Amino acid sequence: MIFLVLSLVFSTIISQVTCLGEIIYALNAGGDSFTDSNGIRYRRDFLSDGVASDYGRSLDIKRVPAQDKLLYQTERYSPETFSYSISMPSNDAEYVLWLKFSEVWFNAPNLKVFDVALNDAIILKDLDIYANVGRGVAHDEIIPFQIRKNKLIVEGKSYPFNGEIKVEFIKGDLDNPKINAIVVMKGTPDQVPKLAPNEPEQPDDDDLLESELDEFEENEEENEQIKARRQMRKMQEKQEEVKKSSKKKTYEFEEEEVEDPYAADESSYLIPILVTLGAFIPILFCLCKLK
Repeated sequence: MIFLVLSLVFSTIISQVTCLGEIIYALNAGGDSFTDSNGIRYRRDFLSDGVASDYGRSLDIKRVPAQDKLLYQTERYSPETFSYSISMPSNDAEYVLWLKFSEVWFNAPNLKVFDVALNDAIILKDLDIYANVGRGVAHDEIIPFQIRKNKLIVEGKSYPFNGEIKVEFIKGDLDNPKINAIVVMKGTPDQVPKLAPNEPEQPDDDDLLESELDEFEENEEENEQIKARRQMRKMQEKQEEVKKSSKKKTYEFEEEEVEDPYAADESSYLIPILVTLGAFIPILFCLCKLK
């Protein structure tokens, strides 16, 4: 009975490991040799290019079992493009390139962005780990490829193949390229164990209170700005009204007719007549006496 139970347990473990397919290569980038919860044995990283770092040990990596956190805590990064060359079997087959990442430094997207190439094929364009999952969270990229008649086939395109593949991490404009672990497996993507769902952290009560206070202060500031703009608008409208009123009075003054002071004075016409009569009457009187 005990032998039967042990056989079942052993067969279950073997099936869990063999369901992965044949592991061709596994590397713990920036770290020592290591065996994960799936039984995959990772070799030590001896690459001299770039920097081997275990800064991620300060973080509790999410989405993976406790035993596998170390794979995402150690890494290799470089201020320049760097690569790993991996020897491959000569027989034709289907393979999977399994790349493990975690962002352990930045707290925002668009700060670390880079490309990854398999031989001459760009397989990951503008990879932004934080934008995908956040900080301190495991992130896997699964890239299937084939070896057929001495050709490497990726996404339906054929590339030269000379018995090895080169996985290249290409420096971009935003910080340094990096990698946490690399696995090459003979098989298909459905044989790769999936990570646990990514559940973003819920902010605690203090964070919520601080966020609400910030929002309240922003609203208060916005309300004050609105009030100030309204008061300024009213002052401008009053100034416009004053200007319009002064212009109207000026126009009325300019249009007002100036009366002719001599137009209504009819005595100016009588003066010559009276002068003439005054001179004629004495002459007339003298003439009457002479008769």
